[in-house]
Amino acid sequence: MAAKLLGLALGLAFAGAVTAQAQDTTINLGHVTQPSHPFHTGAEMFKEAVEAKTDGAVEVKIFPSRQLGDDKELLEGVRLGTVDAAVISSAIFGGSTPLMDSLQLPFLIENYDDLSVVLTSDEAQALLDGLSEIDLKGLGYYEGGQRHFLANGTEATTIDAMQGLKTRVVPAKLHLDIWNEVGVSPTPMPYGEIYTSLQTGVLDATEINLTSIFSEKLYEVADNAVLTSHYFWPGVLVINPTRFAGLSEEQQAAIIAAAEETIAPQIAAAKEQDADARGKIEAEGVTVSEFQQLPEVREKLQGIYETYEAKDPRVKAFADKARSVAQD
Repeated sequence: MAAKLLGLALGLAFAGAVTAQAQDTTINLGHVTQPSHPFHTGAEMFKEAVEAKTDGAVEVKIFPSRQLGDDKELLEGVRLGTVDAAVISSAIFGGSTPLMDSLQLPFLIENYDDLSVVLTSDEAQALLDGLSEIDLKGLGYYEGGQRHFLANGTEATTIDAMQGLKTRVVPAKLHLDIWNEVGVSPTPMPYGEIYTSLQTGVLDATEINLTSIFSEKLYEVADNAVLTSHYFWPGVLVINPTRFAGLSEEQQAAIIAAAEETIAPQIAAAKEQDADARGKIEAEGVTVSEFQQLPEVREKLQGIYETYEAKDPRVKAFADKARSVAQD
């Protein structure tokens, strides 16, 4: 009898250990930006929501500032499983799938309020679901800030003033297509190389958001920001599918809910951070001007829509949703 009781006790202890192991886990989440950037705000919101919903059984550990790699390396890391999860700039997905090109069709979404509606829509969820086709589990979106134009020594407020400027763009075909049409000299390079390239004259300009001008201290090497508002800069929150599948059903549900529930609040926070960043870079000596020829630039870029919406019906559905929201 004593032996049976001992065996039962050991069995229960082993089962408890297995249960504890299944319940207590850490998800390592990387992104490329500084802690003052809206992507980090989104990561913190997600962390707080996940840990609250799981009573601390799932911990999210955030690695900002390219600690786990640049966007391209994060994308490959999450796909391979060497990185658990990441917030990755949507532009980087273009080499693997056309779906996320939807998010940066130029001038498609014009303000943060519309962005919040569109990124919480069924059409936006369909894009996330489609990431399973490239071995990723899409969870949500966090906004990095509406994009503008930053130049060193040049007030690029007209199309003519932009012509030929060596301008950093993300290494993505959509961005090359857009900026070739505008007439700059697009120069693909990783995010982390912008500062040095502006400093040394490898670049004349970059298209970028105001929050990054401040968080990356680009105001030290470029002095003219022009408000073009050409597209937003969503980051896509993804997790490795195998890592996700290894969690309990309750944990999976908590992670999905945490992502969904933090999209709109994070976009609202990004809107505030954007306005705050303008004041901060102006205080650092950056001149902020309005672009003078938005209708002409829009006309130049009309062909982009036809080309990219034809790549996948989900891209066109997202674009149509964005247009309908803008008209409401």
